Amino acid sequence: MSVEKIIAEALAENPVQMKEAFEEEVRTRISAALEEKVNAKMKAEMDDEEEEEKDEDEAEEDEAEDESDEEEKEESKKKK
Repeated sequence: MSVEKIIAEALAENPVQMKEAFEEEVRTRISAALEEKVNAKMKAEMDDEEEEEKDEDEAEEDEAEDESDEEEKEESKKKK
Protein backbone atom coordinates (compact mmCIF):
# COMPACT_ATOMS: atom_id res chain seq x y z
CA MET A 1 0.00 0.00 0.00
CA SER A 2 1.04 3.57 -0.29
CA VAL A 3 0.46 7.05 1.00
CA GLU A 4 -2.30 7.39 -1.60
CA LYS A 5 -4.15 4.46 -0.03
CA ILE A 6 -3.83 6.01 3.44
CA ILE A 7 -5.25 9.31 2.16
CA ALA A 8 -8.06 7.57 0.28
CA GLU A 9 -9.11 5.67 3.39
CA ALA A 10 -8.92 8.83 5.50
CA LEU A 11 -11.10 10.74 3.03
CA ALA A 12 -13.57 7.85 2.92
CA GLU A 13 -13.68 8.01 6.72
CA ASN A 14 -12.59 4.40 7.14
CA PRO A 15 -10.38 4.66 10.23
CA VAL A 16 -9.68 0.93 10.53
CA GLN A 17 -8.59 0.57 6.91
CA MET A 18 -6.61 3.81 7.16
CA LYS A 19 -4.80 2.46 10.24
CA GLU A 20 -4.05 -0.83 8.46
CA ALA A 21 -2.78 0.98 5.36
CA PHE A 22 -0.62 3.22 7.53
CA GLU A 23 0.83 0.27 9.47
CA GLU A 24 1.62 -1.59 6.26
CA GLU A 25 3.36 1.46 4.79
CA VAL A 26 5.41 1.95 7.96
CA ARG A 27 6.41 -1.74 7.97
CA THR A 28 7.43 -1.51 4.32
CA ARG A 29 9.56 1.57 4.91
CA ILE A 30 11.17 0.15 8.04
CA SER A 31 11.98 -3.11 6.24
CA ALA A 32 13.54 -1.21 3.35
CA ALA A 33 15.61 0.96 5.70
CA LEU A 34 16.83 -2.05 7.70
CA GLU A 35 17.73 -3.94 4.54
CA GLU A 36 19.68 -0.94 3.26
CA LYS A 37 21.51 -0.63 6.56
CA VAL A 38 22.41 -4.33 6.62
CA ASN A 39 23.63 -4.19 3.01
CA ALA A 40 25.76 -1.12 3.78
CA LYS A 41 27.28 -2.85 6.81
CA MET A 42 28.05 -6.00 4.82
CA LYS A 43 29.66 -3.92 2.07
CA ALA A 44 31.75 -2.05 4.63
CA GLU A 45 32.91 -5.33 6.19
CA MET A 46 33.83 -6.71 2.77
CA ASP A 47 35.75 -3.52 1.96
CA ASP A 48 37.60 -3.81 5.29
CA GLU A 49 38.53 -7.42 4.54
CA GLU A 50 39.77 -6.49 1.07
CA GLU A 51 41.84 -3.66 2.57
CA GLU A 52 43.35 -6.02 5.14
CA GLU A 53 44.25 -8.53 2.42
CA LYS A 54 45.83 -5.76 0.37
CA ASP A 55 47.85 -4.60 3.39
CA GLU A 56 49.00 -8.17 4.06
CA ASP A 57 50.07 -8.59 0.43
CA GLU A 58 52.01 -5.33 0.55
CA ALA A 59 53.69 -6.39 3.79
CA GLU A 60 54.73 -9.70 2.21
CA GLU A 61 56.12 -7.87 -0.82
CA ASP A 62 58.07 -5.50 1.42
CA GLU A 63 59.41 -8.45 3.37
CA ALA A 64 60.53 -10.18 0.18
CA GLU A 65 62.23 -6.99 -1.02
CA ASP A 66 64.04 -6.63 2.30
CA GLU A 67 65.27 -10.22 2.09
CA SER A 68 66.56 -9.74 -1.45
CA ASP A 69 68.28 -6.50 -0.42
CA GLU A 70 70.02 -8.32 2.44
CA GLU A 71 71.13 -11.09 0.09
CA GLU A 72 72.55 -8.54 -2.33
CA LYS A 73 74.47 -6.85 0.49
CA GLU A 74 75.91 -10.17 1.64
CA GLU A 75 76.96 -11.05 -1.91
CA SER A 76 78.63 -7.68 -2.40
CA LYS A 77 80.50 -8.11 0.91
CA LYS A 78 81.74 -11.52 -0.21
CA LYS A 79 82.98 -10.08 -3.50
CA LYS A 80 85.04 -7.43 -1.69
